[in-house]
Amino acid sequence: MPESLKSQWFHILLALSEQDRHGYGIQRAVKDLTGGNLMLWPGMLYRSLDELVKREWIEPVPDPSEAPDERRQYYRITGSGKRRLLVEAETLSHWADLAKTRTS
Repeated sequence: MPESLKSQWFHILLALSEQDRHGYGIQRAVKDLTGGNLMLWPGMLYRSLDELVKREWIEPVPDPSEAPDERRQYYRITGSGKRRLLVEAETLSHWADLAKTRTS
């Protein structure tokens, strides 16, 4: 099995799998997805975004709004990012199934 993704990377990829988002939009989406259990503070968020770009799992894209805000950088999940997210989801499902089997 591949090495597990960092939790914040998984949730960033998951947030971007729904739509392109800017940093604060990713932060809010992750907070919503986790019911407030994972808060991506700016330092962690932007370090993670930089690393995900380096790995080519996400890419910067132009601001889609009619009045672009130069302070906002939008990101999109790439094909390899979608594949990595799917691998991680399958890995988590495997471990969850094993835990359910052993604890029932």
